[in-house]
Formats: sequence, structure tokens, C-alpha cells
Amino acid sequence: MAKQQINELAKAIFARKEYDHAAATYRDVPDLQKIYEFVKTMPMGQAEDDRFAFEALIFVAEQYETMGRMSVAAKYRLETLRFVEGFPEELRGDPALKRAVKDLFSMLLRDRNYYVDDDCKDCLLAAKASKMLGEEEIESVYQNRMQRRRTFKNDPVEMSEEYLSVIDEVERKIDANKTSKGGMGSCFEIWSLKEQYLAEKGITWTSPALLNPRVRFD
Repeated sequence: MAKQQINELAKAIFARKEYDHAAATYRDVPDLQKIYEFVKTMPMGQAEDDRFAFEALIFVAEQYETMGRMSVAAKYRLETLRFVEGFPEELRGDPALKRAVKDLFSMLLRDRNYYVDDDCKDCLLAAKASKMLGEEEIESVYQNRMQRRRTFKNDPVEMSEEYLSVIDEVERKIDANKTSKGGMGSCFEIWSLKEQYLAEKGITWTSPALLNPRVRFD
């Protein structure tokens, strides 16, 4: 039953997209939360169910990433990596699954360094505990990501519970009040409204344009 409900929720999220690769929005958050809750009700220990749950958790993280909520994506990615530790033996030799876990680990390290420099020691421990990747492979991914830390700045306030508790409401308000329909320069109106509406909540937020004065935005 949970698998069917998860599939239906995922279809609903895709149905709301204006085009295939469109980002998720605040409208999708309730369904993403439901997917996560249904995954947690699934009995684990069977290869087919464990793979399905793994892919569902990956989906949730990816959708939050498209929204720009990297700290939330990181939270789900770390939980997914820890979930792998309980995989049955028959899944551990699957090459496709090994690649997926490697990508998961790499994306987790990227997300955790999106706002601030993070040594990600807990992520390293989770990767080793998964028993899906070799020590050299883990170290290679880790060093590669650490050498490509942030060159583009984003406001760390986006990691805070205070911010995350109001951002759905703020994005709903932006959507209702913006005049642009996308295209050149639309990001500046969105960022201006976001700064204004967050300030009304007592949150000081700085736009990427101000944090990265040498970067040209359109």
C-alpha cells in the first residue's frame, strides 16, 4: 500500500510541473513530506522494498535540491546514506546501486558545503558504514569534493530552522505578488520580494547578487 501511495504522490508532483525538468515548489512540500512518512512505514529487509525506499528517499532529496533548499536535501541524503547500512547482502554487489550510493555521497558532500565549509566527518562515517564503497573510492570522492568547495556564496541563514519554518509561506507570497513571468531579470524581483517578506518575519536574508558582486545574473 505504501509503495502505491508513494508512486501516486510522485505522479502528483510531476503533474504540477510546467515542463519535465522544472523545479519543485512550495506546493510540493506537503507531498514530499508524505512520501518520506510512507517510506518510514515500509517494512525493511527485502531487497525489492529496500531498493524502492532508497529511490524514494533520493527522489525527496532531489526535489528539495531543485527548490534550492540544500540544507534540507543534505538532511535527506545523509539519512538515505545511513539507510543503506541495513541493505540485505544481495543488494551489495549490484553495480548500479553502488554507482547510486557513490553519487549520493558526492551530492551529500556538495550540499553540506553549499553554505559553509564543512569537513563532513559524519558523512564519511556513514559512507564507510554503508559497506557499498571501498576505502579508496570513498577517499577519492571526499577529496574531490573538498577541493571544489564554495566559490559561489549563499546566505547561511537558509540552513536555520527559523528560515525553513517560514519559507513555504514566503514563496507562496512571492508567487502571488511577483509581476514577472520569468525570463531576463526576473530573479532580481524575486530576490527583492524574498528579502522583504523574510524581513517581515524578522529574518535578515542577503541575495546571491549582493553576496557575489563579481557574478553577473540575468
